[in-house]
Amino acid sequence: MKSISIIIIVKNGEEFIERALKSSIWADEIIVLDSGSTDNTLEIAKKYTNNIHISNVWPGFGKQRQDAQKLSKSDWIFMLDADEEISVGLQKSIKEVISKKPKIYQVNRLSKAFGCEVKHSGWYPDWINRLYPNNLTTYNDALVHETLIIPENYKPKKIQGILHHETYTNMKDYYQKMSMYIDAWSTQNIEKKSGGLLKGILRGYWAFIKMFFLKLGFLDGSIGYTLALLRYETTVMKYVDLKIKKNRKKLI
Repeated sequence: MKSISIIIIVKNGEEFIERALKSSIWADEIIVLDSGSTDNTLEIAKKYTNNIHISNVWPGFGKQRQDAQKLSKSDWIFMLDADEEISVGLQKSIKEVISKKPKIYQVNRLSKAFGCEVKHSGWYPDWINRLYPNNLTTYNDALVHETLIIPENYKPKKIQGILHHETYTNMKDYYQKMSMYIDAWSTQNIEKKSGGLLKGILRGYWAFIKMFFLKLGFLDGSIGYTLALLRYETTVMKYVDLKIKKNRKKLI
């Protein structure tokens, strides 16, 4: 049987990381790369693994995942977010495929927002590349919205089972996460895109229409409307923050 590492990068995840860790105890090793948690994240992680590492700098999501992968000596990697949980069915599928020919595998993620499962709104099905041979590939360098590098002419395979995801538990959680994503997105795109309030509003309206109508968010009821409205707001703020950063750069 080939060996597998489940890798978790985290900061201040005491409210949810235990579920991720419990769903990973079957793996050959669990690797946790922490980015300076000030809550009880590390104490919780120590109950499940001794393979805990601390990063003194934050290079962005892509490079942090690269650094975490370098800590593994296993044949396979499963990259697990701290607010995710591997279902029993997915665990079974993973065990089956890692004994076969090395390939990149996609898993289907089912997300919750504010306590409700989201079955539409472009959130589900949500096939993401998470299981792959350690020596085949890694993540790109993106600060945010990082992706696994897929070799040319290579098509990932899908496996059965659900990856459960707890996105936002409340509005405080949402705005804390979004402030980080907005900052990373605007920093990443300062030389690539133009910003501004008008552009943000136009992009925001399109984001709302796409999520609520085209992606059938209305079938998710009130939670679908809430998510579409938040998507509008976040999109506007991304372009406003980008404009602020560009103006500040001109003054330097």
